[in-house]
Amino acid sequence: MGANKLNIMKPAKIFIFYFLLIIYSLEILIFFFVTENTLSKKDIVNKRIEIAKERGLEYDTRTREKAFLDFKKDNKDLEPAFYYSPIFKFSKTFSNAKKNNEVIPFRGPINSKSLTCAEDLKYKLIENDKFGFKNSNSIYDREINSMLLGDSYAEGSCQISENDIAGNLIKKGFATANFGVGATSPLVSLGIMREFGKMIKPKNFIYLYYEGNDLEGLNWEKKDNHLISYIDDEYNINYLEKYDQIEYFLKLSASESMSYINSFEEKNYLNEKITLKKIKENIIDILELKKIKYIVRHNILNKKHTKYDLDLFFSIIKKMNLEAKKYNSNFIFVYVPDSTRYISFPRTAALNEAMNLKSEILRVISETNITIIDLTNFFDVAENVEQYFPLGYIGHFNANGYKKISEIIATKLD
Repeated sequence: MGANKLNIMKPAKIFIFYFLLIIYSLEILIFFFVTENTLSKKDIVNKRIEIAKERGLEYDTRTREKAFLDFKKDNKDLEPAFYYSPIFKFSKTFSNAKKNNEVIPFRGPINSKSLTCAEDLKYKLIENDKFGFKNSNSIYDREINSMLLGDSYAEGSCQISENDIAGNLIKKGFATANFGVGATSPLVSLGIMREFGKMIKPKNFIYLYYEGNDLEGLNWEKKDNHLISYIDDEYNINYLEKYDQIEYFLKLSASESMSYINSFEEKNYLNEKITLKKIKENIIDILELKKIKYIVRHNILNKKHTKYDLDLFFSIIKKMNLEAKKYNSNFIFVYVPDSTRYISFPRTAALNEAMNLKSEILRVISETNITIIDLTNFFDVAENVEQYFPLGYIGHFNANGYKKISEIIATKLD
C-alpha cells in the first residue's frame, strides 16, 4: 500500500515541478522580451534628443533640478512651483496641512517666477501673479472676458504666457485670466470657480477637459475631504481672505522643494543603489508572476484596468455650469485629445479606457445644453498634425498648437 502511494505521489510531484518550471519560464520570457505598454521618462527624453539632433536643433540635456539651480543664480525671485495635486502627495508640508485641516493654495508661487517643463528641450521662466496663477497682475486691472480652467493644458505647460491659450486669446482682444493648474482634475477647477468666480465674474468660464488623465486624477481628488466638499453648493473657505495662511504654506512648501532640488546631485551618486533596488523589485515581480497575472486579467478575462467615477464627473460639470450661471456667464466645455491619438506611442490600459469614453462624455454633456468644443474635430483632419506638438513628438501642445486652440475657442466667445 505504501509503495503504491509513493508511486502515485512521484508523478504528481514531477508534474507540479514541470508545471511551475513552464509557468516561471514563460514569466521570464514575457518579462525580458515582451515590450511594456509604456516607455520610461528617460526613453522619451532620449527620443526627443534624437529628433533634435536629426533636425540640427539646439537642445538642453540638463535635469529640471539642475536647470532650476542654474536659473536661480541670475533670478533671485525664481521659486519652486506648487500644485494642489497628486504630484505633492508625498510632501510633508502638504500632508501635514491636510491632516490639520489648514488652508492649502491651489497653485503657487505668488508674485514670483517659476520654471517650465522642457518637452521641446528648452526650459523657460514664467511669471506667477499675486494669487499664484500663471498671469501678469495687470490682467486684474481689466474687465475679464474669460476665465480659463483645467489642468496643464489650460495652464499651458512648457510655454511662456504669451504663447499659451490665455495669452493667445488676449492677443485676439479677449482679456483672459489663466486659472489652469497642472496635474489637477475637475474638483480643483470647481473649487477655483467657487472661490474666485465672484471676484472675476467673467463673461465666459472655459473648462478644458483632458482625456489623458483627468478621470484618473478625479479618483485621487474625490478622496480629499476639502475638494469633495465643493460638490456642496454652499461650500467655500473664503480663500481670498486667507492669504496670510496661503503665503505661509507656500513658504514651507518652497523650502521643502528646495531641499529636494539641492540634493539632486547626491541622488545621482545613488544610481547604483537605486539600480540594485530595481533588480530586487524585478525579481519579486517575477516570483509573483505579475506579467502573467496581468495578461490573464486584462487580455483573457478582459477586466477593466481602472474604475472611473463618471457619475461624479458629470455632477461636477453640471455644478460648474450652475456656478457660471450665478454670474450670468457662459460655460464652455473643451474636449482635449491626448497626443497619442495622432503620434504613434504605446498607451496604457487606463488611457485606452479613458479615450473610449469620449462619445459617452460628449453625449451626456450635450444633453445639458452646455457649449462643447471638441478639439478632435480639428486635429483628426489636420494636415501635418505633428506641427502642433513639441518636436513633432508626444507631449503637450507647442506654441503652434496652443495658438490654433485659441483660434478655435475664440469662435465661441462674445
